[in-house]
Amino acid sequence: MTTVLSHQPIETDLPDIRPTLEGALSARARLGLAAGAAVVGAGAATLAAPTTPTALTAAVVGAGLVTSLAANWSTCGMSVAGVVAAPKQPGRKGASTPLRRLAWHALGSVSTGAVTGALLGAVGSVTAAHLSSLWLLFGWAVFALAYGLHEIGVLTMPAPMRRQQLPRHLRRTMAPWKVSLLFGAIIGPGFMIFIRSSAYYLLVLGVLAAGSPALGAAMFTVVSLGRCMPSVAAIVHTRRGGSMPGFLSVMCVVDRRVQAVTGAALVGLASFAALALV
Repeated sequence: MTTVLSHQPIETDLPDIRPTLEGALSARARLGLAAGAAVVGAGAATLAAPTTPTALTAAVVGAGLVTSLAANWSTCGMSVAGVVAAPKQPGRKGASTPLRRLAWHALGSVSTGAVTGALLGAVGSVTAAHLSSLWLLFGWAVFALAYGLHEIGVLTMPAPMRRQQLPRHLRRTMAPWKVSLLFGAIIGPGFMIFIRSSAYYLLVLGVLAAGSPALGAAMFTVVSLGRCMPSVAAIVHTRRGGSMPGFLSVMCVVDRRVQAVTGAALVGLASFAALALV
């Protein structure tokens, strides 16, 4: 692993560096993860015996935590890490450092993410008021199960998104701190670029169903901060002597494993929500 983490820039394209889901984890392993998560979710609901509104809130929190992890391992995450953590080129203007760029990136992401979450909660407070919380939780559980199975490769669900990458050309024309801030602001809402994980859909649906602007703002803030993790890890890695090309390669390698864990987590949350209805 150390050798992989320290390699120099790769001159040729290596499309196979990101393994397929089947290549990363066997079907048995993925189904085992999902089954184990379902048992844990059912057990948690049985022990806690939450009310329907409490269970819905817990489901939203769970979806937010899963999204904060799962949304990182993508080409957008790599683009951000490359801007934030990479040493500033000698010819570029400004005196930014990786930590300063990380702070600017987090500020941009939280600013737009929190507003998006609050707006979704406000919309939900109007629409969800006319619906039963029991049916809202039931519907959320069905979608969580379906998209959890989608993530582990059992089902194929629709994945609407704006298939747009971050404007990487700006890295050559703008100061690094400005690019970090702008990338954060674009990433914050979650739908301005590729949606890497289905957990994001469950977060949005959950915030709408809960109808709480405060909860929406809080969970989107958590996701925004969570999406800074690759940059934090890259900064630590490069300060210990590792190379950025090697770090970005590892992000590609772990991507599918994170996807499988995400799918299992969504199945677990679906099990929790379903048992809370009983």
